[in-house]
Amino acid sequence: MKGRRRRQWLLAGLAGVMMAGAALSGCAGGGTGEPAGMQPPSEASGSAGEAAAAPKFGVDPLEFSFYSNYDFASPIGYGNDVTTKWLQENKKLNIVEIGSNGNAKQKFGAMVAAGDLPDVIMLDRGSPEYETMRKNGMLVPLDDYYAKYPVLRELVDDQTFNMLKAEDGHIYVIPNWFDSERNPYKYSNTGWTVNRKIYAELGKPELRTFDDLYDYLKKVKAKYPNVVPLETGMALSGINMLYKLIYAGYGDNRTIWNIGDVPAFPNMETKTLEPIFRDPAYKASYKFLNKLYREGLVTQDMFTQKLEQVQEKINSGRVAVTGLSNITGHGNTANAILQAKDPEAGYDYIPFLYDKGADPETVNPHTYGTLGWNVVIITKKADNPEQIFQFYDWWAGEDGQRINAFGPPGLLYDEVDENGAPIDNEKGKTITPQEKANLKLGLFNPLGSWLFYVIGHHKNAQNPETANWGNAASEFFGSFAKLNADQFNNMSIDPKSDLGIVEQQIRQIWHEANAKLVFAETDEAFEAVYAKLETDVTKAGYNKILAEKTNIWRANLEKMK
Repeated sequence: MKGRRRRQWLLAGLAGVMMAGAALSGCAGGGTGEPAGMQPPSEASGSAGEAAAAPKFGVDPLEFSFYSNYDFASPIGYGNDVTTKWLQENKKLNIVEIGSNGNAKQKFGAMVAAGDLPDVIMLDRGSPEYETMRKNGMLVPLDDYYAKYPVLRELVDDQTFNMLKAEDGHIYVIPNWFDSERNPYKYSNTGWTVNRKIYAELGKPELRTFDDLYDYLKKVKAKYPNVVPLETGMALSGINMLYKLIYAGYGDNRTIWNIGDVPAFPNMETKTLEPIFRDPAYKASYKFLNKLYREGLVTQDMFTQKLEQVQEKINSGRVAVTGLSNITGHGNTANAILQAKDPEAGYDYIPFLYDKGADPETVNPHTYGTLGWNVVIITKKADNPEQIFQFYDWWAGEDGQRINAFGPPGLLYDEVDENGAPIDNEKGKTITPQEKANLKLGLFNPLGSWLFYVIGHHKNAQNPETANWGNAASEFFGSFAKLNADQFNNMSIDPKSDLGIVEQQIRQIWHEANAKLVFAETDEAFEAVYAKLETDVTKAGYNKILAEKTNIWRANLEKMK
């Protein structure tokens, strides 16, 4: 902002996800699957006899039940795709999937009430569900397994490991999509893309500022009445990712992660979380989005549309510009489908757009963090918790992450290069985009580590002309991630506490106001909604929430010393 000392704007509650990793070495044609510097299991465990006594993943059969605690999560049909079929046949692994049925909160409550928890659960780190299970002794402590099996412990930074520990000193979680300070690459799945055919037909006008975007969208609407000028994707927790991208475009190192369910203004000089209303960009961003909505330049059902609707629009090429999360995944699939019919079709990623008054050098929308997106936990219902941990330890390493990204060996590759990246075999060289899309590689995605991006980077480097679009886009967007936001993790307040109840009330107020700010029919209506939002959350106890989270923030800083 002009006339002020520059502040850094960081995430309050969620660090950047899907980050990249440090260089690793692997043996061409196979290898151990261990990143450089890792010890063999016998050295890490201190007792080869103990390691031998436990069931061995990949040798002894392993079956466990798995539940992802998210409304959007649904079973993939384990065993029906090339990757999971290979795991069944070559690693003797079978996973029994449990769906959320579109209502994860209700499903989780029913499982707890019935005393019938699954063996493994994926959920948000520090969530109420996690704390309920931990405090009631339902989770398996993983300390000994981390010491015995070396891959995960080597990949997780020491500082990160300390922050993952629970209040009782034990660690119960395996981080998912975690980064490392040793990682020279940054990845993110969120950014701006343009439909290359539409963009070319409109003369490829400059697209750098929000003013440029506004002018371009008006041209799109005038010429292509059946095309969505700007696709916003789905809203999560009542917040649209497009709004976050606009907010980040006001510079001063604001990030897309700074706006959560209960937004805050992080004063990096005083280490105090202040009311977001002190930031002019917060209001300005909503005013711009409201303007786009009122003129029909963005998705009109942004708060109600489903994932399938978003995918259909993008895959059919009926979108001119996107500003949404996971565009790297959506775009990768869409490009394969569209280019199978027309080599000139598809989507191109572009630099982050910004307000004309912002310094482009301070438009750093992404943070990165070593704690990852969410976590995996093993419950005491599991018959073979150690063998389950072995699987995740193996999957986090080079072999697992290569399969995660490129499928099992023998399908599209038989050997790997000196960096662990697969070398295309004849089928890998000749397979069509549609045929590759039909393989559904990456559909089975139980855990991501930063080696996923290391291998992807080196695979793209083999032949930039045929580089995987999603990986290339992720690395491009991730290059804007300049700030480590680990200090803003673990910011949850116990929802059953008095303050937690207050936070839930404030979150609901904000949830309703987000949509009203976008849908306001006049400037006067917008101002009224905005003023009421500030009054209502302040009256409800907003400042108490900020004070408590300031204390948590400062405690995190102490842990990180």
